[in-house]
Amino acid sequence: MDPISIVLMIVLTGAAIAGGIAYGKKSVPAAKPEDLPRDEVEAIAKKLASEIIEKAEQEAEQIKAKAEDRSRQLRREAAEQENLFVEREKALNKRSRTLDEKSEKIEVDEKALKATRDNIEETKNRLVTELEKISGFTREEAREKLMKEIDEEIKNYEAKLVRDAQKRAEETADEKAKSIIVESMQRIVTDYVGETTTSTIKIEDEKVKGRIIGRDGRNIRNFEKGTGVDVIVDDSPNTIVLSSFDPLRREIARVSMERLVKDGRIHPGTIEDEIRKAKNEIAAEIKKNGQILADEAGWPGIDMGLLKLIGKMKYRTSYGQSLMKHSIEVIRIGAMLAAEVGADVDLVKKACLLHDVGKVLTHKVEGAHHHISGQIARKYGLPDKLVNAIEAHHLDIEPQSVEAVLVYLADAVSGARPGARKDSYEQYIKRVEGIENAAKEVGGKNIDEVYAIHAGREVRVIVKPNKTSDEDIAMLAKDIADKIQSTQTYPGNVLVTVIRENRAEATAT
Repeated sequence: MDPISIVLMIVLTGAAIAGGIAYGKKSVPAAKPEDLPRDEVEAIAKKLASEIIEKAEQEAEQIKAKAEDRSRQLRREAAEQENLFVEREKALNKRSRTLDEKSEKIEVDEKALKATRDNIEETKNRLVTELEKISGFTREEAREKLMKEIDEEIKNYEAKLVRDAQKRAEETADEKAKSIIVESMQRIVTDYVGETTTSTIKIEDEKVKGRIIGRDGRNIRNFEKGTGVDVIVDDSPNTIVLSSFDPLRREIARVSMERLVKDGRIHPGTIEDEIRKAKNEIAAEIKKNGQILADEAGWPGIDMGLLKLIGKMKYRTSYGQSLMKHSIEVIRIGAMLAAEVGADVDLVKKACLLHDVGKVLTHKVEGAHHHISGQIARKYGLPDKLVNAIEAHHLDIEPQSVEAVLVYLADAVSGARPGARKDSYEQYIKRVEGIENAAKEVGGKNIDEVYAIHAGREVRVIVKPNKTSDEDIAMLAKDIADKIQSTQTYPGNVLVTVIRENRAEATAT
């Protein structure tokens, strides 16, 4: 079979398949190529080839058209990108020229500024030289004089601020504070009886003194050894005096001695028995007193060790004032103040109860009593806020709460009220002299006279008017108050009054 026949068969086969697909269910059998004449087969083949070529040419035209469209689109996009790049290049060139112009201008301005600065410096130096010639001061002398004047102005300004602040504080707080404190004091006013370091026992028969002394002083020595107090048996009629700075020991001795005098049988055996019984009774009394104080402070669950410690306050004094009575008074004042200002009343009452508990141990533990009070509070695991309120009531430790300040105020009110405390004559003189000396130390040569009045509760300082100004005295008063507060011991508060008086004199002839 020659190649043409093979091509014709392939073409006829494709045509038969296409005819079958086109005419669907027609059942006319396809003609075989060898059954057709050669001319007819060639005609059919040419016709199919022509159709295929025509279709291919159409598809090629479509592809070409699409390719040309795509090419035109790409050329258009490329042109747009090129235009965009050109515009950006123009903008960058313009910006570059602008930056160059600004840089050149900055350089010119810097040169002009440097020239101006040099000119100003030269002018300044020339003016300084001229001013030094005119004023007669060198630069250093003028600076020192100026600084001195500025310091003086600042000092005057500070004094004015202090006066204004004090005035505003007094205007806004004085009336309210007085109202609160007076109302609190009126509601808790208590009686007061001063304590001393001796106890007096009355006897009906002078012969009892001999039995108290005993043979060769045996009884009195045993009694003094067992109680730790001094027994004074002198010419005072019907009187025996027990002397000790420890009120607890003195109370045990008093109870023991009264029982011995009443019984009449005084010898070493009965002395030891009565002292032992008195100690047991005082121990029970201490517990009872502690419970009274705890109830006053609203503290039912207080530790037993702390209860016994505060119970000993009845037998301790401060400036002749019973600690137990003072503590009750401070608790009541503190509670009233806390209620008035909306503070924690329970915390204030507990702090007021324990603020002076350290005085019970001052003869055993070294340190200030309020620091000892703080140590005791920490020992029993009390909260830090309560501990601070206890140990800050003399303000040498910074109060960290309103409650701490109220404890300080309550203690100051109780201790400062008339008749609450008393000093010995020697202590009084020492305290007054200390206050006066502190004021003199601060004022120095500017002070003319210093007087402590009102039992040391006020100090009046008279300054020399030619060495001080009205602005100086406000600062001087504050400095003296700070000095007294940091170096002196005193009950209540000390008012510092600085007086400056100008006098004009003339003589008529």
